[in-house]
Amino acid sequence: MPISTTLQPSSSPVPLPRRAALPKCLLLAAVAVLVAACATPIRTVERPSAPLPWSAAIGRLDAEDGSCSATLIRSDIILTASHCLYGRGSDAKITDFEFTPALDVGRERLKPVSVTAVIAMGWPITPDVSGQLRGAPKDDWAALRISPPVDYVAPLQVEKIDVDGIFSRMKDGSTLSHAGYGVYGAFSGKRLQMRDDCHLIRDVEEILETGRDVIVNSCDVIPGDSGGPILLTDPSGERRVVGVVTNFWGAHGGQDFSSFGPSSVYFADKISAETAATSTP
Repeated sequence: MPISTTLQPSSSPVPLPRRAALPKCLLLAAVAVLVAACATPIRTVERPSAPLPWSAAIGRLDAEDGSCSATLIRSDIILTASHCLYGRGSDAKITDFEFTPALDVGRERLKPVSVTAVIAMGWPITPDVSGQLRGAPKDDWAALRISPPVDYVAPLQVEKIDVDGIFSRMKDGSTLSHAGYGVYGAFSGKRLQMRDDCHLIRDVEEILETGRDVIVNSCDVIPGDSGGPILLTDPSGERRVVGVVTNFWGAHGGQDFSSFGPSSVYFADKISAETAATSTP
């Protein structure tokens, strides 16, 4: 550590010891500790103390061995990917899961609610001996009942629409996006990742491999995004759920697209039929 000097009245400098400066890394650490001490701690609450943004309806679906994303579509119904439930094998129990809406909104953490039942779902997506998930992408969706109902978050509405309809709306100015609580490193999985301005990828080979109304698009996803919503936003800013992020199965060696998931034409009517008589309004 360099030692500074002070000139005396005599003709030759005499070195005098001074207290050495702290290394920069220690100063930064001290500042970080002070900032953390002054920050308001995150509190777990039953209900939010202030209005929440539209994105609060997108939450995280947790089990002991991992997490996915899910969307509140009614006060007691969430939409996710079926492989999040059944990709773990035939022993998966639906009551092992909890849903937390608005995970990254402000300094309040909403208390998780329990998943109590499967309302409707596509065919179970299961792993083969290699661990790879197998099943038709169009079937990778599930609607689950939660309890207690989340009546303090505005649900996102599901619109029944096929890929041709999405393509037509995008030509008229609507935009495609998706979102999820992907896990990409330390401390991740707690921040909602929005992927905006996704482009549809459409050709005959893709239709044959994924299914006609699977939304193949240019936006990336990472583990943990599965089950999140694919959103169509019109020029006025109104957002509707038009699909579910899956991204577990690929064509073309993964060269021609980044993500995909079933469009709502596969599940909107089935969910409505199952929930109309029994779900909380």
